[in-house]
Amino acid sequence: MDKKDDMDPLRLKEWFSKPYSIAVTTLLLFFLVLYRAWLYIGNWLENVLVNGLVPGDVTFLKALSFIIILLIANITYMVLSKQVGLLRTVHDQEKKLNFYETKFQNFIDNVPDIAVQGFDTGCNIRYWNSASENMFGYLRDEALGKKLTELIVPDKNKSELLDLIVSVQEDRDQVNALETTLSTKNGETIPVFSSCYAVGLSDGELEIFSMEINLTERIKMENALLEAKELAESSNEAKSRFLANMSHEIRTPLNAIMGFSDMLHGGFAGPLNEKQAGYAKNISVSGQHLLGLINNILDLSKAESGKMELQPEMIQPGPMLQEIIEVMTPIAKSRKITIDTNIDPNLKTIEADSGKLKQIMYNLIGNAIKFSHEGGIIFVRVNTVRSSIHFEIEDRGIGIKKENLDKLFKPFSQLDQSTTKEYEGTGLGLSLVRKLTELHGGEVWVKSEYGKYSIFAFSIPQTD
Repeated sequence: MDKKDDMDPLRLKEWFSKPYSIAVTTLLLFFLVLYRAWLYIGNWLENVLVNGLVPGDVTFLKALSFIIILLIANITYMVLSKQVGLLRTVHDQEKKLNFYETKFQNFIDNVPDIAVQGFDTGCNIRYWNSASENMFGYLRDEALGKKLTELIVPDKNKSELLDLIVSVQEDRDQVNALETTLSTKNGETIPVFSSCYAVGLSDGELEIFSMEINLTERIKMENALLEAKELAESSNEAKSRFLANMSHEIRTPLNAIMGFSDMLHGGFAGPLNEKQAGYAKNISVSGQHLLGLINNILDLSKAESGKMELQPEMIQPGPMLQEIIEVMTPIAKSRKITIDTNIDPNLKTIEADSGKLKQIMYNLIGNAIKFSHEGGIIFVRVNTVRSSIHFEIEDRGIGIKKENLDKLFKPFSQLDQSTTKEYEGTGLGLSLVRKLTELHGGEVWVKSEYGKYSIFAFSIPQTD
């Protein structure tokens, strides 16, 4: 038996925890004790009435009256103890309530940027915190007792506020909020975010609390951002116009330079010695490179400004890719690189701009050739994944460092100085690939391990 059983051998606590225990105990006490005592006293009274009092009866009456006095004193003590304990509990609860109310009041009073007002259903102000003083310019004594609608609410916004008050009165659990303007003491109007909620008081009345956050700084920032956006768009448009004009102006003399250099190299202006022919060829190659750069800049500018338009047509990906591979194979063979293709024979047609899709593939396969080791291999895979056609170009070349992956698709961005020196380029190709892919509604991604491989892939949505 544990200590609890030793302290409560009759298991009274267990008994009185049962719902029927009080009623059963009362009945047992009545029939076993009180009723028997009542019968005994009744018989004794009958005997007294018949035979009169005897000395033993006087002793019994004294004992009985003493017991009754003790019972009355004990009952009085219990009642007084319970009442005093209840009064102490109420007093402690009131102290706690006053403490938390004061604490909450101090907290609300000292919130720096949130103006709080309390008012009744007639909009008469009962509470006004320090943030309200700072925001609206009225001291607490100036605001208390005034009507909120006459103090800080402009005429044009009164109906709006009254509708808000009515809504929180109808549904006390609801917190309504809106963006509006309120007036200050000096006549200025400030934009605020205002919310209202209702609190029921002990007398059945409602007190409504309104909280405001000043939106002036936010609106200034929004306006500044809007101005910056408009300026950026204007600058971007000016840049696009400049690039378009410059591209046209540069391409005209460049075509002449390339044409005349080709004529010189071809001997149309007379025979050239070996060194002169080499110079003429270098001029033509450099001109082609410069023309490609100009075209990429122009295409990228059009894509960024949203002026590039697709010329969609139904395309079979397989035959189109084979055509691209045939064009790129001689360039790959010059570095003893093999191009291996794996094309799903069940590919469906896609609706895309043939020229721009080829431009994407030429860029990616050209990069794979450029960054592969001599004598290496390039894998070109095309397959269907859910509702898109996925194109993957994998090379086993120099790979890309993890920290450089985010730089890949930024215009004019190359990975590091050593790469720039060894592999010529402008960094425009991949940026243009992303723009053209997104223009088709697809996406582009890359996987790579430095020194081992790189996989560049993009998707084009399938035609339903």
